[in-house]
Amino acid sequence: MESRLSFEDISIAPGVKETASADGAVLLDIAQGICFSLNPVGLKIWNMLKRHYTIEQITDSLEHEFHAPRAELLADIRDFVAALEAKHLIFHGVEAPAKRGWLARLLARKPRDSRT
Repeated sequence: MESRLSFEDISIAPGVKETASADGAVLLDIAQGICFSLNPVGLKIWNMLKRHYTIEQITDSLEHEFHAPRAELLADIRDFVAALEAKHLIFHGVEAPAKRGWLARLLARKPRDSRT
């Protein structure tokens, strides 16, 4: 898993908006119609991802602030990033993978053969 430690190439998916407060944030992806809640630590990581911090920089920052074991922080950061990727809120690279919403999938269906 060490080869996937680079977060510098992570981009926020187009259309993802955030509303932040002292309690964390809510991410809204209008294209998918989903909301994703972040606690204050999740918001810190989100902000560092937006600034293209490395996993080492994110871990250093959280380790300094919370004095938690580094191995535990690394695992938690990886899990958090994996959850964001699974929800298609972030992606690796400069171009977002094509999203196909329900309408696009419906319109792409092949017509049924009307022959009997």
